[in-house]
Amino acid sequence: MENNKELEIINDILNGNTERFSIIAESYAEQLFRVAIGYMHSKVEAEDIVQEVLIKAYNSLSSFKGESKLSTWLYRITVNTCLNELKRRKRRSLFSSIEDLEGQIINFKDQQNPEQELIQDETNSKVRKAIDTLPTKQKTAFILQRYQELSQREISKIMGVTEGAVEQLLQRGKSNLKKRLKP
Repeated sequence: MENNKELEIINDILNGNTERFSIIAESYAEQLFRVAIGYMHSKVEAEDIVQEVLIKAYNSLSSFKGESKLSTWLYRITVNTCLNELKRRKRRSLFSSIEDLEGQIINFKDQQNPEQELIQDETNSKVRKAIDTLPTKQKTAFILQRYQELSQREISKIMGVTEGAVEQLLQRGKSNLKKRLKP
């Protein structure tokens, strides 16, 4: 969606035509989902994050000044929401570990080829854990590039750093992932 059209829609919403927010939600939900899944590793949790982000965006739409793209503003809200959720979860990790184990047991019963599914799940789990161990800025840059396929310029705007810094973060992140994933 082009910037002028977005600003027109935002002005309409702020002037009382709140139904027009659905245009923004429909335009960006999938992109925000891809960012959220990179952090949350769960479809349901990523969908919840997207809903929370859209609610936050709607409630704070008047603070959007149009100095950046609407997508940049929404990505920043998504990244911050994901990081806040992960911090909150660290405090409740014991309970979520038990729930994950229960989910794995249930999923294991439903699998058609348990050995292949188990190998794939282990591989996916190792990759997710490796990504989760990256420093926050490396992880954010990696997820925005890998899952959202954003350019370094767009990532730099979202993160508030230079393009050179984004390039370094991506190189360090990939290097760290290679080290963590070596057998």
